[in-house]
Amino acid sequence: MADMETYIGRQPILDAQGKCVAYELLYRSKGSTEAVFLDDTEATTRVIINLVHNIGVSSIIGDKIGYINVDDHTLLSDAIFSVPKEQFVFEILEYTKMSVAIIERVRHLHDIGYRFALDDFSCGNENIEYFKALFPFVDIIKIDLMATDITQLDNIVKKFNSFNLTLLAEKVEDLEVFEICKKAGFKLFQGYFFEKPTVIEGKKIEPSVTNAMDLINTLYTTSDMNIVTQKFSLYPELTFNLLRYINSSKYNFKTDITSIKQILNLLGPSRLRSWLGLFLYGGSKERLFQEAIIDAATFRANMMRELVNAHGKPELCDEAFLAGSLSLIDTYLQIDMHEVIDKIQLSSSIEDALLKREGYLGRFLSITEKLEKTEKIQSMIEHLAPKINLSPSQLYALYCKANDFQIKAA
Repeated sequence: MADMETYIGRQPILDAQGKCVAYELLYRSKGSTEAVFLDDTEATTRVIINLVHNIGVSSIIGDKIGYINVDDHTLLSDAIFSVPKEQFVFEILEYTKMSVAIIERVRHLHDIGYRFALDDFSCGNENIEYFKALFPFVDIIKIDLMATDITQLDNIVKKFNSFNLTLLAEKVEDLEVFEICKKAGFKLFQGYFFEKPTVIEGKKIEPSVTNAMDLINTLYTTSDMNIVTQKFSLYPELTFNLLRYINSSKYNFKTDITSIKQILNLLGPSRLRSWLGLFLYGGSKERLFQEAIIDAATFRANMMRELVNAHGKPELCDEAFLAGSLSLIDTYLQIDMHEVIDKIQLSSSIEDALLKREGYLGRFLSITEKLEKTEKIQSMIEHLAPKINLSPSQLYALYCKANDFQIKAA
């Protein structure tokens, strides 16, 4: 197996339209007491090695851009050449010591196609002067909103107007702050603000979502596949997506598929219900933050399934998957979770998990959310693993599987 001492997570970076355009790759944060690294240079080098040789770039970021931290020592080392420059932005850490050697190194790397960001940038005039020599070779300035007076954002943006730089807002906490940053002139945004429900009174649920809800309810009340097949015949978009799901998934049926009824019988009611939970997110393509929310819901669904299976309860896998997939549906549809539950027949254990994070499934849903949102993936895994009777390496393996990070043999 891959070396489990380095844990890699990721956090989405969105553009002003709410589209996920990149991921910051996360490992232990500076100063983490749980870290086993001697210094941040070693930590970054281990992340690079794990990323390139054990996990693989395409597995963890797909066709998106990856952001990865580098300090002055890493910048001057050859490790940086092992990462494909076309797919990465290198974040120069805020405590990097400026020197002629660093400026020349960044200039050279920029000239041959490397892209750079300045991480956790302090917008004081003194700090701007300290890093100003790097500005011609830097594409992005990352500004931590938790350390910034949000009422001064307009003035902060003005300080960078004369430079050809893109501003990225880090730790955006909610939709209101996102809108303030966008209006001020920020182009990129980072944080899990897009997961917080924005409830719109009287919001109409789209027909495709209503149809999926109807089928979930049908599957809850009957196991007669003739009735279910009839229902599918009324909803051609669901039939199309079911066929696409079967063709793109891991299913490898030994017989040729000749009808929808045959697929329904092969999958069974429980698996169909779990699939329909994710289909609820397949409505309008113009919905704000759609891709990021769907990715998060998919991770939660997969992680929930892996956790209950690891605890010897495979009979609960589909129910856990459905709970995870539905856990962001209120945010996505912009309606209250109680309204969603009123429209779908769910087990009491799923309802308790979604509304109160209580019960067996609720406990695992809380753990899944912590794993999804943490910026300290290593310390979070080491903290949570003993609580659910798993080793850190076991929990990380489940995390990677849920994210579809394919760890290769070392």
